[in-house]
Amino acid sequence: MIVTYNSAKIALKDYLRVIKLQFAIGLTAVIVVTLCGKSILSFLSALCGFLMAVIPAVIYIKIAWSDKILNAEQIFAKHKKAEMFKFMLTIFGFLAIFIFFRKIQAGILFVTYVATLSSYWVCLFYQVKTKN
Repeated sequence: MIVTYNSAKIALKDYLRVIKLQFAIGLTAVIVVTLCGKSILSFLSALCGFLMAVIPAVIYIKIAWSDKILNAEQIFAKHKKAEMFKFMLTIFGFLAIFIFFRKIQAGILFVTYVATLSSYWVCLFYQVKTKN
């Protein structure tokens, strides 16, 4: 099965919708934390959580959708590679944050990270709801 440019374009559009929602939810979380925390450390912790969710997702898209026309086996291989790179980037990102920013507020970091990642579930729920 060959995936045409149009089907890849539709899938890419869905991924970009997730990224846009990640930006909306993540930046909202950063703003709320900044207003409530009223410290630069709260802001930096929230920003790190936001970036730890968004940057690997953007890298995933770049790796997984770099070619226009692929067969199913090539698509699967690219997605495996992209997912592994995303996973490793996330692990090393968290390690770097906790090693180099010892005063980071872990609770705020993880809350913002999870809130930003919730966009996947929101998009999935929306997609299922619109199909029914």
